[in-house]
Amino acid sequence: MALVGESRGRSRSRSAAFPETQTAALDTDTQEATDELPGYLAPLSSQLADSVSTDQKKRKRQIDSQQTRSTSSRRSAKRSRRDGYAKGPLLGRGGFGSVFAGIRRSDGLPVAIKYVSKDRTCETLRVAGQGRLPLEVALMIRVTSAPACPSVLQLLDWFDRPRRYILILERPAPCQDLQSFCEENGCLDERLAKRVLVQLIAALKHCESRGVLHRDVKPENLLISTETQDIKLLDFGCGDQLKSSAYRYFAGTPAYAPPEWFSRHRYHAAPATVWSVGVTLFNILCDRFPFGGARRVTSRSRLLFPRQLSTECRQLIRWCLSAAPADRPSLDDLERHPWLHCTGGEQE
Repeated sequence: MALVGESRGRSRSRSAAFPETQTAALDTDTQEATDELPGYLAPLSSQLADSVSTDQKKRKRQIDSQQTRSTSSRRSAKRSRRDGYAKGPLLGRGGFGSVFAGIRRSDGLPVAIKYVSKDRTCETLRVAGQGRLPLEVALMIRVTSAPACPSVLQLLDWFDRPRRYILILERPAPCQDLQSFCEENGCLDERLAKRVLVQLIAALKHCESRGVLHRDVKPENLLISTETQDIKLLDFGCGDQLKSSAYRYFAGTPAYAPPEWFSRHRYHAAPATVWSVGVTLFNILCDRFPFGGARRVTSRSRLLFPRQLSTECRQLIRWCLSAAPADRPSLDDLERHPWLHCTGGEQE
């Protein structure tokens, strides 16, 4: 998650896939962060999810009635992550912290425990009734408060510590990130790509309704259930408050940044989001990036598609990847597009 441009007292690095899963002793503190990936929820392989969940009965414990879910920015000194959650294998480590598999002690629920260093993530946002919270926490509280969206990964709990904050996130099983899913199974067919896109649009419209800009839409930030093919949008570490004026800094993955950022160092939320949706869709259908990157995209740039893609699918992707922001569709436009309402060549 890279932050480029105007300084606002924060710096974020680019999200990337985590290294191989390692093991860690239960309930030990994380090591200091390395200089790679900040604030990223690790890909959850189905193998790891299954291995952790099979052991959950052994880890069940009842917690004290006072150890309830907390949404306050002021934490009791006696209440800790160890009281309510058992930490399991390391899922990955990045520039701002680490992510571990875990179990909620009260009922054995599989969770992901995400540690985020405060060293370079000092921006906060005021939440009604809770004061100023770390930006990622505040954005997740906005998007996961009731009524929740099933296509957004849920924040279950969080803890404030002097040098880091800890997010307790849902951990669906079995699932994996969409990038890994495509690498293992090949490009998605149009049927599954439609299913993914419908859910992604719903997640992004939900974020928009809560005043949140995700700003790092890509296959690595989408979990897909290997059983139901349901998806969940994750990782708000590059997010921000939604605004109608232009953004003059970029936090996210450069390969999914819109061309106007490279040409004018500014962009608006809605067209930039749709651009990243278009890159994501092209990527999961074609196994490569469009245009070879957005740095030199102009109105004369051409997209090359595999022969098997339908005309409607090509038209939708071209629309999303229009060089001019004003020419791109809205999320509502995408939702109504004929490609999402047809089976094969026939309209539903």
